[in-house]
Order: sequence, then C-alpha cells, then structure tokens
Amino acid sequence: AVIMRIADVQLSFPTILIALLIDGVARGLLPRDLHEEMAIYVLIFAIGVSGWVQYARTVRGSTLVEKRKEYVQAAQVIGIRPWVIMLRHVLPNVMGPVLVIGTIHLAIAIITEATLSFLGVGVPATQPSLGTLIRIGNDFLFSGEWWITVFPGAALAILVLSVNLLGDWLRDALNPKLR
Repeated sequence: AVIMRIADVQLSFPTILIALLIDGVARGLLPRDLHEEMAIYVLIFAIGVSGWVQYARTVRGSTLVEKRKEYVQAAQVIGIRPWVIMLRHVLPNVMGPVLVIGTIHLAIAIITEATLSFLGVGVPATQPSLGTLIRIGNDFLFSGEWWITVFPGAALAILVLSVNLLGDWLRDALNPKLR
C-alpha cells in the first residue's frame, strides 16, 4: 500500500520534469567530462525511474484481479503451493498487459529522449539523436532548408507509430478473450 502511495505521488509529476530533475542533479554532482560521458546512462536511468510506476500499477491491478478468479481459488483448495499458483497461473495472465505497457513505455521513452535532446539536456551534441537533429534543423527551417528538420521529425513519428502498432498487435495476440 505504501509503494502505491509513492507511485501516486510520482504520477503527479510529468516524466519530462522528473528527467530534468535527475539530469540536473547529475550535472551538479558529476564533473563535466564525466557527465558528458555518462549522459546516455543518466538519461536511461531518468526515463526508467519515471516509468516504473505504470508497471507497478499494472502488475498490482492484474494480480489482484487474477487472484480472485475461480481457477486460483480452486488451485488453493486442492493444496497447490502459493508460489506454484503464482508462477503457473497468475504470472502468465499478468505478462500480457505488462508487455503491452512495455511497448507503450518504449514509445514514450523514445519521445522523452528526443524531447530532452531537442532541449539540449539529453545526450551531448556529439552523439546522434533524433531530438538533436531536429534542434539543429530548426535553425534552418525558414531559410529554405526545411528537410533538415522534417526528415528526422518524420523518422521519429514513424518510429513511435511502429512501436505503438507493435503494442496493439501484442495486445491482440496475448488477449485470451480474442483467441
């Protein structure tokens, strides 16, 4: 219950704000050279810290629903050990929603990385990033060289759309009601 209250508090803050806070703390604590070297790891950590809440809530909710179902109660009545019930009955039914949340979170992570790189906070300019490419192209947008911004933006949109379509396919493939 305490973890869910912590999750509720964290959900009240946007992902970008949490990532900016973690990056700011890392910039303050690490020397400049080390921060540039570790920037991608700090970014991955920041996105991971801001995204654990969706997994925790999904797993908890799905587990609470599954453990109240009749087949779990029947397994308890016939004396199957709780860890066997968890591994063989509950876990397979919880994994479907977690995989779908994972693909959605991957798309959100891609957008978050691009946003932070566009703002100049993500990976350093020496490392490739769609957000950095869009930021660089933004300076040339109205000078007739629009493709410098449009193509990385289109690549970002297509990538996120593809990941979301993969998530939709996984949801349909793993939904036992559609089989």
